[in-house]
Amino acid sequence: MNINISLKGNALHLLWVALPIFFASCQSDNAPAPEPEPESTAVFVEQLEERTITLDEILDHEKENFGISDEDLKTYSGRLQMLRMLTKRCTAHAISYHTITPQGTPTVASGVVYVPKTDNIRGVIEISPINKSKDYCASKYMYTFEATPALLGYICIIPDLIGCGKTSNLPISYMQHDNVARVGADMRKASEEFLLNRYNLNLSKESMIFGYSLGGSGAWALARFYQLHPERDVNITEIFVGGGAYTPTKALDSFIASRHSEYAIMPNIIWSMNYYDNLNLDFSKVFKGELLDHYEEWCEGTMSVPQLTKMLGEEISSYINFDFFNNNNADYLRLRKVLDNKTIPNDWVPKAKVHLYHSSNDTYVPTECGDELYKYLQSVNADVTYKKFDEGHVYTGILVGLDAFKQIGF
Repeated sequence: MNINISLKGNALHLLWVALPIFFASCQSDNAPAPEPEPESTAVFVEQLEERTITLDEILDHEKENFGISDEDLKTYSGRLQMLRMLTKRCTAHAISYHTITPQGTPTVASGVVYVPKTDNIRGVIEISPINKSKDYCASKYMYTFEATPALLGYICIIPDLIGCGKTSNLPISYMQHDNVARVGADMRKASEEFLLNRYNLNLSKESMIFGYSLGGSGAWALARFYQLHPERDVNITEIFVGGGAYTPTKALDSFIASRHSEYAIMPNIIWSMNYYDNLNLDFSKVFKGELLDHYEEWCEGTMSVPQLTKMLGEEISSYINFDFFNNNNADYLRLRKVLDNKTIPNDWVPKAKVHLYHSSNDTYVPTECGDELYKYLQSVNADVTYKKFDEGHVYTGILVGLDAFKQIGF
């Protein structure tokens, strides 16, 4: 079903309601069976840090990111007290483990497994992270709102993208969907080993998968990976994905057509693809202005995209040379081919229930990305619901959190 919903009332109210729950697969009979994946070398290496996390600590650390004042906190103190009654504490364990880079090179990456301080663990949620800077990844910023399901009784597993945490010497790996899936699955395997050794806890073989925006496409890739690799022995029960660029060329075409972006992520994506896919671009023909002078330091991920947007502005033509996007330009055609190859294949039929979301007025990721995925899932009779919201990309994320919260029973 296709549902259009308008946001009513105070957006700040929705934020406070949504914050603690925001981040609260069989192949087609006609698809060739993939070769079994070689036995993974992923294994727990060490614990990097351990902290106890509470709801108030998440609120205190995140209020600046959401523009919330102390006066706002007082206004909503009653509602927050009700939320505090639902939430418990959790322990955040930043760990490192063996995995691979997008180029297939062995590396030691990082992530965080959040363990509820309760004997009644409700389940496992694997979260593909939203876009963050190197300093805001899970292992360096453990008070992320994505950890909130752990306060409600779920073990939450959040890997860092390659380019963050232990691999921060590399550029952030944007839209490297195959690698994001492998890294996420390896993080789960390392978490299994860690939890058994630390808590004598056998991690359930069932997971729910969550992801929005950049995490939406990452979560979709991870769900596909598990289903096509039964040797991983992970059963996905529900998939919550929204706002993802499952077809990256559609996002690029949208940016080219509008020449406007409220979220200046295109430079980072091009820089990432150039590094991980060996494009050898001549950036003097791609970027211009201050970006051309500073792209090596601005695009590798230390600076957040909102910071970059504030510096560059919202008119893409002010910092990118649009002559580059020409079908007679061999460099552009190589970039476009790489983006085409990052499309997450529709070569499987999910066994799990799929909750798909997108904004009908999305200026970050074209709505067509969600629409096309929904059409495919309908065509193969997958168990899927599709909800489209009238709000933009960011507020739709809040509404996705509210709906996910409802679906998992809170």
